[in-house]
Amino acid sequence: MNSLIFGLLAIFSLLAFVSLGKIKASTKQLNRNDRIKWRRYRDKLLNEKPKNSKNEVRKPTQSNDQEI
Repeated sequence: MNSLIFGLLAIFSLLAFVSLGKIKASTKQLNRNDRIKWRRYRDKLLNEKPKNSKNEVRKPTQSNDQEI
């Protein structure tokens, strides 16, 4: 019984999500002067290097198992 209820709930949620996903913001909402420029912040975060970069790139050394 529980699986039937949760199955129907999952199907209903999926249908609601798909139908609501087609709704788009109005042009008044999209074309504002005070809109946050998310791309600028995302690009800045991707290009930022860590300030305390102690982890340097090292070439892996080849180990020989026969040296015991």
